[in-house]
Amino acid sequence: MGSIVCAMNKLPTIWFDRPLAENMRDLVHERAHAIWPISHDLLEGIDKADGIVAGASIRYDRNIYEKTPNLKVIARAGIGFDNLDLDDAIQFGIICCNTPDGPTISTAEQAMALIFAITKSIKTSENKLNRGEGNYWATHIALELHNSKLALVGLGRIASHVAGIAKSIGMQVVAYDPFAPAERFKEIQVERAETLEQAVAEADVISIHAPLSTDTYHLVGTKLISSMKDGVYIINTARGALVDANALLHGLDNGKIRGVAVDVTDPEPLPVGHPMLSRDDVIITPHVASATSAGGRRIFSMAIEEVLTALSNERPRHILNPSVWPGRNA
Repeated sequence: MGSIVCAMNKLPTIWFDRPLAENMRDLVHERAHAIWPISHDLLEGIDKADGIVAGASIRYDRNIYEKTPNLKVIARAGIGFDNLDLDDAIQFGIICCNTPDGPTISTAEQAMALIFAITKSIKTSENKLNRGEGNYWATHIALELHNSKLALVGLGRIASHVAGIAKSIGMQVVAYDPFAPAERFKEIQVERAETLEQAVAEADVISIHAPLSTDTYHLVGTKLISSMKDGVYIINTARGALVDANALLHGLDNGKIRGVAVDVTDPEPLPVGHPMLSRDDVIITPHVASATSAGGRRIFSMAIEEVLTALSNERPRHILNPSVWPGRNA
């Protein structure tokens, strides 16, 4: 089990579900013991945790909480927290937090990178060149983004940043988010759609930024896709299960959808041989949008601060289950 050796003996123990990168270990040095699994047992050492910095791959529910008698706080290293069972956490007195500001810039930039790549047919062009097909200019199909329409499904931090970039290159931006205040739409000068169908109906590009819940599972499916204009491009940097992959494939095959570019899938990662992986009109990155040097350090710094704050019996900034405060063993 990896660890950082500290001179003090009474430091709290923070468990990470993956090794903490060398260039981030200063974030806990002399503040906590950092441990993580080094064997095939993905939960190795978790029983020693006072706090956890969690990724997206493990489901944190009573099965975990029963194994962690000293656990007081979990900080999700990212925005999404659908893998944290908040009801179970409340029963066990465990504080759950996230880091909503951490991945904003890097993920928004990745969304825009995917928008550029898929609408400009970068992958298709490269593959044609590799195959030596010739006649490239005449057969190239691409979208000029200036004056095209971008629909944002959700208008949180990341989507708002995407909107700013998109507007700066001359895109028209409309968004649907029933939970966003009217002031946000006015502040960033984005058209507000009253329904999801209204938002996507005339869009050339649709970028998904909604949280995953039982209500939003397969939010983008056959019915919604049928209400889109022909030749639409769909981008997803939120959660894979927001989109019905079979509906995407059907839309690609019948020409309703011209291209798909995603950083998230369901399942994740997609298994080798999945039909989405072999298509020229699909670009997939393996949930790495926030994995920039600056973004990664910002996310882990915020997550560690949330954990250490809670362990110091101070209220963290981003509690997801506030009714549990001050938490277990307070």
